[in-house]
Amino acid sequence: MLSLVSTPPEGGSPAPISLPGGRVTVLLVHGFTGSPAEMVLLAKALNRAGFSVEVPLLLGHGTQLEDLVPIRPDQWVSQLEAVILREQARGQEIVVGGLSLGSVLALNAALRCPQIKALMLFSPPIGSRDWRRFAAPLLKLLVRSVSKPPSNYVDPDTSSRLWSYDRYPVVCSSLVLQFIARVRRDLPRISQPLLVIASSRDNVVTARGVRLLVKRVASSRCDLLWLHNSSHALTADQEWPEVCERSVAFLRSLRLR
Repeated sequence: MLSLVSTPPEGGSPAPISLPGGRVTVLLVHGFTGSPAEMVLLAKALNRAGFSVEVPLLLGHGTQLEDLVPIRPDQWVSQLEAVILREQARGQEIVVGGLSLGSVLALNAALRCPQIKALMLFSPPIGSRDWRRFAAPLLKLLVRSVSKPPSNYVDPDTSSRLWSYDRYPVVCSSLVLQFIARVRRDLPRISQPLLVIASSRDNVVTARGVRLLVKRVASSRCDLLWLHNSSHALTADQEWPEVCERSVAFLRSLRLR
């Protein structure tokens, strides 16, 4: 049986980020096994453009893999809702963005909190390339963790910007897959304006899944941008300046207060 021992990560800090700014708060959500380090460059760009930014560290992350094992997706849902309600109580307008699983959590937040004004979805995993998803019910009976797919970074400096676990805990991963499937079924209930950014080089999510997302939502506005020189971690890879530029332009176009 494989252990849950993980090699200590090298790179950025997993600490949460809070950047005060204007009357619009952008809540950014990192990916599964990742950390707020994935969002540092985008958070700073949005803050320079006048937005308040919050990037929480999701429960079970930023420490050791064993801490992620007992976590359930509903705990992240509650964690994010607490941030949304806190910012709303301060009189803030709320936009939610996320990378990978973070984008699914953003979609779920929009379903539960209609006061959210818009969503920014980066590398949304509506469809997965990992064949092991089909074996998840069996894998969780046999092993405790599995290796992650190759990082496939285009910019070799990307790894120095990130902090993440180097394995997936199987039981928690299985619950994440169920959570994604549940949100996927509810896509027609999404009506907020969307910015979707994905990469043709992504070795984690499928282009078909991205197209399905854009097709199924009820949003009257859905901006889709395809990158061609970025990995799955596109908020930190080679084209991160374009991700930041398009995100700022999208938010400004909404003319929130």
